[in-house]
Amino acid sequence: MSPELKEQIEQRERVFKRVVEMLISALKLDRTSEEIDPDTPLFGTGLGLDSVDAVEIIVALEAEFGISLDESEGRLALRTINSLVDLVLNREVMPQLLE
Repeated sequence: MSPELKEQIEQRERVFKRVVEMLISALKLDRTSEEIDPDTPLFGTGLGLDSVDAVEIIVALEAEFGISLDESEGRLALRTINSLVDLVLNREVMPQLLE
């Protein structure tokens, strides 16, 4: 495995952990980070979140990562934990936030 790929994987794992911790804290989820699958839908039959939770996620993303979403981005980013991680990684976030 190349050093670049290894660093990308490690960075994704760090961001995933922070996103899950952010969700557990902001939404007061009664789950541990180990119980949350990265591909579980946030709404509906997944984590069962609702529109109020969506607002909480958007506020938490702003506070944790300095990311604000417009309506079209929100629909795509708020699908799964992985889609939130993708959003964070695709934004120009200050490197120290991802460590």
